[in-house]
Amino acid sequence: MTFRHMRIFEAVCRHMSITRAAEELYLSQPSVSLAIADLEKNYNIRLFDRIGKRLFLTPAGEDLLDYVRSITELVDDMEQHLRSGARSRVLKIGASLTVGGCLVPDCAEKFAALHPDIRAEITIDRTDVIEQKILSNSLDLGFVEGLPKGSQLLASPFAEDELAPVCAPDAPFLKNSPITCQELASLPLLLREKGSGTRAVLDSIMELQEITLAPLWESLSYLALIRGAEAGLGVSVLPLRIVEEPLKQGRLVILPVRDVQWKRNFFRIQHRSKILDKTAEEWSSLMTQCAAETGFQTPHCSI
Repeated sequence: MTFRHMRIFEAVCRHMSITRAAEELYLSQPSVSLAIADLEKNYNIRLFDRIGKRLFLTPAGEDLLDYVRSITELVDDMEQHLRSGARSRVLKIGASLTVGGCLVPDCAEKFAALHPDIRAEITIDRTDVIEQKILSNSLDLGFVEGLPKGSQLLASPFAEDELAPVCAPDAPFLKNSPITCQELASLPLLLREKGSGTRAVLDSIMELQEITLAPLWESLSYLALIRGAEAGLGVSVLPLRIVEEPLKQGRLVILPVRDVQWKRNFFRIQHRSKILDKTAEEWSSLMTQCAAETGFQTPHCSI
């Protein structure tokens, strides 16, 4: 297999069309078909099912596509790195909402002072979105809540955070506290949406006790959840850092829950095949420094 074969196979998979792949690569259709046939003959496998005029990847084709994309992305990284010199002029960083709100602004300020010639592009989104952007090579580094699941991701903890169930100080269920997880699940819950790191931690706690949550609210917005809890509409489970002010001002109180460990780690993530330069490593060190300066604890586990 040559790199040309890989490029052709990847283009056909992306378009699921010999014709469109040929147009993109400025090749004839017979040349593209021949390259696919060479691969199938060489490995004695069928890469596509041809049903009518449509192509469908076989399981063997899906396996090959995973390898081909990893190799082509690595080569693209190498070429970009060599052409841009030892130091990249653009650093692409992703962060989940909690990490982005608590740590990224200070880190970006410190980084800009050290490297005014380097553009740090920041994406702040849900944990699962940041993971996908790392996997698609749209980001160099990510900083998220909770341990990522992808086998192609390398993860290392850099700070420890804590969640807290909070509600209005006059909530009627406070008189029964501390409550159990089952009792918590029966209350009106105002939660972050599926895919967020905060929600993933809560779901994993409940899954250990075979409890399924049916939240009253699901929201991308911490502010909306805080306002809902303050209004007495239910209980929200939020990062302690996010609710520090409402707790100090008495607008919210913590609802004690028995036998639950609410601590979690923040993780640095990168693609397993990604070659990081010195500037990316410097950003990572600054994130750890900012976490310590902000009062986050050192994580108790390593990956």
